[in-house]
Amino acid sequence: MHKNTSRTFQAALAALSLAVLAACGGGGSAGDSGAVAAPAPAAPVAAPPATPGTPGTASTVLAVSGTITGFGSVIIDGKKYDDSVTAVLRGIDPGSNTAGALTDLKLGMRIEGVVKDGKLTDAQINAAITGPVGAIDAVAGSFSVYGQTVKVLTTGATPTVFEGAANLAALAVGDIVEVHGSVDASKAVTATRVERKPRSDADAGVRLGGVVASLNTAAKTFKLNDMTIDYSAATLLPDGVVLANGQLFTAFGTTPPVAGVGFKPKTVKVIKTGDGAVLEIGGRIMLFTSLGDFTVSGLRIDASAATFEGGVAGDLAPGVIVSVKGTVVDGVLKVTQVRVLKSSTDVAASLNGQVTEFVSAGSFKLRGTVVDASAATVTFSGGSASDLGNGAWLLVKGKVSGDVLKADSVEFQSPPAAKPVTLKGEIRDLDLKGGSFKFLGVTLKFGSTVAITGGDLAGLVNGKRVEITGTPGADGVVLVTKITVLADLTPQPSVLGGRVSDFANNSFKLPGGVLVTVNNATVFEGGTLADLANGVEVLAKGLVNGQTKTLTATWIQVRKPDISNVRVAGAVSDFVSVFDFRVGGQRIYNNGATYKDGVAGDLANGRVLEVTGAIVADSAGNKVVKATEVRFLNK
Repeated sequence: MHKNTSRTFQAALAALSLAVLAACGGGGSAGDSGAVAAPAPAAPVAAPPATPGTPGTASTVLAVSGTITGFGSVIIDGKKYDDSVTAVLRGIDPGSNTAGALTDLKLGMRIEGVVKDGKLTDAQINAAITGPVGAIDAVAGSFSVYGQTVKVLTTGATPTVFEGAANLAALAVGDIVEVHGSVDASKAVTATRVERKPRSDADAGVRLGGVVASLNTAAKTFKLNDMTIDYSAATLLPDGVVLANGQLFTAFGTTPPVAGVGFKPKTVKVIKTGDGAVLEIGGRIMLFTSLGDFTVSGLRIDASAATFEGGVAGDLAPGVIVSVKGTVVDGVLKVTQVRVLKSSTDVAASLNGQVTEFVSAGSFKLRGTVVDASAATVTFSGGSASDLGNGAWLLVKGKVSGDVLKADSVEFQSPPAAKPVTLKGEIRDLDLKGGSFKFLGVTLKFGSTVAITGGDLAGLVNGKRVEITGTPGADGVVLVTKITVLADLTPQPSVLGGRVSDFANNSFKLPGGVLVTVNNATVFEGGTLADLANGVEVLAKGLVNGQTKTLTATWIQVRKPDISNVRVAGAVSDFVSVFDFRVGGQRIYNNGATYKDGVAGDLANGRVLEVTGAIVADSAGNKVVKATEVRFLNK
């Protein structure tokens, strides 16, 4: 693995004997018990190896594999895991990964992880397949990548999430895609996420996954559908594995398959489990013989002594999505719990965090995912649709549709108590006599001494735009210490991000269907207009028309892949000092970074930033982003 890979992850996976389930699988944190003021990260060093425990002991280690269905910690197949100490691994070569950030985790991704004492300590992103789109079958709702069928679902427990394309109809033959999903009974990949990448990403290599068939150990070949896989020069993982027909595998290579020759990967990784491993695995049932003998994610399952949630034993059949938990005995996962996942309600598709990239009730982001809360059937609690805006704290539950989470309910939440916040909004329910007002679903109360700039107390009226600084109490009411009155007629530019889709000469769309227009005055950074294409990742700043969902871009940053650095964008939370805070749930260590469009003194909860840096280990062994550049996006 890459030198930055945590030894804890390696040791835990080795001890649990769980290899990466790439083909069969592929934020605002709940809190940070390890946060300290002005942390002093040591040089990037690995944590000591973990010792697996057994359920009920003081140190319990569990390996998990499944689909990300929400955030506010990380939610895997509807079950929440604390992400306050999570180290993320990314990469398409299963033998070589790089350190990533929490913001690299997205809805629909398949991940493999290690949970220790209830906390997700490690998460490895595992795509099932990467490569160019081949034939598209709109009637069947599928497409192919190097002959491997990929099914797209619009309903069910885990419908397909798209990025860089709104849906299957937006894909074109030749598009480069990264597909996450599980192998079903027909040996096709049923996609939980399809991310269109720029076509230049074809040079990043090829990842294929599926079921080993027609194994020829003498010739060192096997078949994936009609394709021959020549593994004669490949490294087999995990060490010591013996290939066998029926195994699920992931293969990575730098040279695309050639017709009549096949694919010659540099790495082939398959499942291997060992007795005593404690696993929780989600996916589709591939083969079903009986309650005591069926297959999920390439593992034989015995659920004859299990309890059921969300269904009964009679619901089990090929194609049904389940999440099972148990212990490996003689190569079989003896499960004690089976959760049957029939609908999006069963997996609790939800997002919890602060609003960013607000365009309208029909388009804003939580934890990097576009939310549409415009439907008349959406229920609001703690506030109303008019309270939505950048900086609002929300819990949203709903259903995935294409590249958007369609909200069923929106709950406004109180800011974290005792942590200073900076918020912008339009005054509502002003009560000068009682000394209070509201916006973003938050009640704000004047402190004993309030500094007002840009106006005076008499000028505060309902509808006036202000920026406040204050501290929330235990009751959720923010005690305001500073008010800045904002100019009435000065539109505030917005910054939106994501992968380009529907690219035309001078316009394109971003997730959620926001149309971005480019003109001669648009300033480019990191690239030019010629670099824009479907699948390219960008940040775009400009004035937004919420009615038409259009952004007129004054500035566009082309975000090209950068393996040596990570980039994190989102709202500041858990602010301790200018040295220690979180962005999009990812902890940041900030000492010596350069600033753009702001200064260190502007840092506060609610500010929206883009942070560039590298993943290092702090003095407690937790992974943090050591910032080299901090850019303010909403000043």
